[in-house]
Amino acid sequence: MSLSQEQVKHVARLARIRLESEDAARMTVHLDAVLEYMTQLNELNTDDIDPTMHVIPLTMPLRDDQVRTSLPVEEALKNAPDRRDNMFGVPRIMDGGDR
Repeated sequence: MSLSQEQVKHVARLARIRLESEDAARMTVHLDAVLEYMTQLNELNTDDIDPTMHVIPLTMPLRDDQVRTSLPVEEALKNAPDRRDNMFGVPRIMDGGDR
């Protein structure tokens, strides 16, 4: 599949990207190369490949949970810009933003 400069300019307009003529010519070459590579990838037989298959095994390193005491309220709230009783004060997000 080969793109025309007009198609590249159209895609750029859709993406709200301003392209000068020389940029459009250069991007046409680059996008053609990407589409050619995608064509090669589409020719691969992936019937026996699981959708989440990775080249390297991925494992999530986890640590054991440890029960610890939490920060005292005074320590946790000492730098709070808006403290309400023993809680952080945050702006209301409903009904116009008033507190």
